[in-house]
Amino acid sequence: MKRRGKKNRSGFAKFFGLVFRTVVIVFAVSLIISYGSIFINPIKTSIPLFFGLYFVPLVLINFILVILGLLRRSGATWVTFLALLPSLLFADLFFKWDKENEIPRSDLLEICTYNVGLFTQKKDSNLPGKKVSIESRTALLRDVAAFITKQNPDVICLQEFYISDTSSISEYFGEYPYRQYHLFKTRIGGGFGNLTLSRYPIISGDKILFSEGTNLSIYSDIDVKGSVVRIYNVHFESHSISFTGLIKRLVKSERLTEDIADVHDRVAGTFRKRAIQVDKISAHTRESIFPSFICGDFNDTPMSYTYHNLMKDKKDSFNESGRGFSSTYSYLWPLLRIDYILYPGNFQSAGHKTVKIKYSDHYPVFTGIIIPEK
Repeated sequence: MKRRGKKNRSGFAKFFGLVFRTVVIVFAVSLIISYGSIFINPIKTSIPLFFGLYFVPLVLINFILVILGLLRRSGATWVTFLALLPSLLFADLFFKWDKENEIPRSDLLEICTYNVGLFTQKKDSNLPGKKVSIESRTALLRDVAAFITKQNPDVICLQEFYISDTSSISEYFGEYPYRQYHLFKTRIGGGFGNLTLSRYPIISGDKILFSEGTNLSIYSDIDVKGSVVRIYNVHFESHSISFTGLIKRLVKSERLTEDIADVHDRVAGTFRKRAIQVDKISAHTRESIFPSFICGDFNDTPMSYTYHNLMKDKKDSFNESGRGFSSTYSYLWPLLRIDYILYPGNFQSAGHKTVKIKYSDHYPVFTGIIIPEK
């Protein structure tokens, strides 16, 4: 009996070891594929982008597997260790220890970007309301305007901004005399889109529309104390998929394989649309005669083609002067950073903060930019 027990334990140990090595290889390969998401255009293939979306969870899982491997003294630990090494190069895209620079506000151009989510967020909740009256939207608009105005930025870039009457914008943002916007009409009245507000004169600007949707960009040429800068206020294609709804759909599905394929096609289509939009903005910024900033909701993580394409000759305010976690999206905090302020490479940022308020499913991002002397 004892001999048989030893054989059973030995057989179980071998089986568990095989399962452990399989899990190690699967997650190591998944992490390695995620590194390719920053280089590969989704128009060619979207597979690495799926893994790039889950870069942070993949790093955490592989880290746990390293610890388990060390405890088990498994030789497979080296596979996970080697797969994790490149992740160190991307760590500061998600978390920073740096201290903020102490620079007087008078020497900075203070910028805010914020996706206000059409002012549909229920108060004291992380869940957006499905049916929200114009009165409720207006009340939340008033709260958001009061909050942002109190923060006192010089330039504000708002996405998914809704208002029932554009003539009343001055009622909420009276301290910002210069405005530019493009709003799409809605069935309930009013309009939604992007709005840029500035204390400094907007001397010119225009809109850049994307086909097949209501995502867009507007750009404003702003005269800041004699130096003209161009600020792009962007909102790129979103996945438009509720992950909660997705899980419910798959659980109740009678055709699981077909539903998974359908979701894959939808997400892949989003990646391709966003890549086209990003290429369009990237090309437009290169033609600008003014130093250009890109602010807004990218709907993509730093481990993406979107981010690394737009970062060419740019700096990221979080990378340069942020602290702590970088998340800007309330769901799955602190994993998702999808809102950014990018600025010219010869400029500097001094201070970056993300304020965790519940006016939207996004958090507002603030930074101060030092504009070089002429």
